[in-house]
Amino acid sequence: MTSANDRPTFAEIDLGALRANYRSLTAYTNGARIMAVVKADAYGHGAVETARVLAADGCLHFGVATVEEARELRAAGLDQRIYLLGGFFADQAEAIVALNLTPAIFDPALVEPLAACAVKCGRTPFPVHLELDTGASRLGVIPSDLPRLIDLLRATPALDVEGACTLLANAADPSSPITEHQLTVFKESVATLQAAGLNLRLNHVANSAAMVLREDAHFNLMRPGLAIYGLPPVPAVRDRVDLRPVMTFKTRLMQVKRVSAGSGVSYGHTFIAPRESTIAVMAVGYADGYRRGLQHGGEVLVRGHRAPVVGAICMDLTMADVTDIPGVRAGDEAILWGGAGEAMISVNDVARIAQTISYEMLSTVGRRVPRIYRG
Repeated sequence: MTSANDRPTFAEIDLGALRANYRSLTAYTNGARIMAVVKADAYGHGAVETARVLAADGCLHFGVATVEEARELRAAGLDQRIYLLGGFFADQAEAIVALNLTPAIFDPALVEPLAACAVKCGRTPFPVHLELDTGASRLGVIPSDLPRLIDLLRATPALDVEGACTLLANAADPSSPITEHQLTVFKESVATLQAAGLNLRLNHVANSAAMVLREDAHFNLMRPGLAIYGLPPVPAVRDRVDLRPVMTFKTRLMQVKRVSAGSGVSYGHTFIAPRESTIAVMAVGYADGYRRGLQHGGEVLVRGHRAPVVGAICMDLTMADVTDIPGVRAGDEAILWGGAGEAMISVNDVARIAQTISYEMLSTVGRRVPRIYRG
């Protein structure tokens, strides 16, 4: 099988699994709303298609990282709330207002540019959120800057401070003292803001892990990402909620050949065949998002059997040893990750071998890899 543009390498997206994951996660909201995080092209799954499916299933809130990502969703007709989570510069304020985004203000210096654009565009009071740095030392207003921020916001009726958020640095560990400290700082900061007269009514902290594992991180909006795409960020999440992987990354064998014992494979001959072997050449490489580190311990599924990746992974090609799999021929399908039942390779396992995380594996599946949507 090839994709619509005749590429033999493609990512198959199971929309039924996407819906099922979203519905499974709603059991953990305790009445809160879900903001589906669709940044980085929905973690490689296709932001427009993902958002359309989830919106049709009732999702009213979506999170992106950049103005460009939001613009793509608006151009596709998505009129639900879109939150800008990855920061912005002052000269992007006009685009933010024009696109009707909900930005997270992470620096007091951004208040005036946003307010000026809201007035200019006749969009007042314009809803904004405040991103608080409670200990992750990423984007966010630190507690000592809250008095200055409060003074600016009190003098700026053009903005409606609708809510606050923060990033949990260690949510995957349910007993982490880091999370305990961050939640304390967040609650104290919110109390300070509310005491100053700001009507914070849509606060959000919980990512996928905290949503399932930390009830004390449940406010009235949650922003799951990885779990929506069917992958537990930690085993404890998998044990509590039924998730189905949404993406299966596939390619085809371009050539199958016999090589003699002692033959070297690919650049640098980093693999030497210890016996007469059957080598399959697959139409995928690191330009497609199949990382070079997978030459050391990586496996693919061919005819329902695992085959080790051998030799250096190239920009466009990857080799596998299929000696012990009967009947393999050119044109056969190879599953790089995904599948079902025992014949499945989890992208979490692939990521560990590549010495990275599943988030990176998914989001770096190349643009030249078509997405094919099922269900």
